[in-house]
Amino acid sequence: MNNKVHEKGYRNAPLTQQQKESNTIKSKTRAKVEHIFGFMEQSMNGLVVKSVGIVRATGIIGLMNLTYNLFRYEQVVRLNIISVN
Repeated sequence: MNNKVHEKGYRNAPLTQQQKESNTIKSKTRAKVEHIFGFMEQSMNGLVVKSVGIVRATGIIGLMNLTYNLFRYEQVVRLNIISVN
């Protein structure tokens, strides 16, 4: 298991260059994931799934993911990040 927690500098022991680079790599991965969850929290009224049964909860989560993907696709097309033929 890899540690994905950022290292912290202290008053008399600042971060080394290698630690700073490690934190940068961790931040790039973290930002990609946190933007998705932030969108779901803000725009889709949270991530709480209130259902009975794992099958139903899995279906609800799948629909939430599909909704996010549709919103993201619309944004990518609107901003001309990719061209759609």
